[in-house]
Amino acid sequence: METVIVFTERMEALAAFYQEALLLDSYERSPKHMGQRVGPVYLGFDQVDLVEGDSRAGVTLWFTVDDIQATFDRLVAMDARVRYAPTQKPWGGFLACVYDPDGNMLGLSQRQS
Repeated sequence: METVIVFTERMEALAAFYQEALLLDSYERSPKHMGQRVGPVYLGFDQVDLVEGDSRAGVTLWFTVDDIQATFDRLVAMDARVRYAPTQKPWGGFLACVYDPDGNMLGLSQRQS
């Protein structure tokens, strides 16, 4: 596991809670994201504004894998709902994302050689 992203309507408050509870350094920030490395794992908080009918925000777990396409195909064969297929990002990395059976996001990152 390389990354955990918590989606929340209360990004600032939730990030502050973990920062104080775990004695973390200051977060890197962008308008709707705060995060930092906690040991070998990146812990991030994303601001989401739930629309009527949404029951909760959720969590995204990111895993670095050796073969992103094979892992993605295996998840799809297990009936995982696709958020996005393996895609090359502007910085050159490949990412994909599906939803687990509870609706949490499971992200995949291609291991760089």
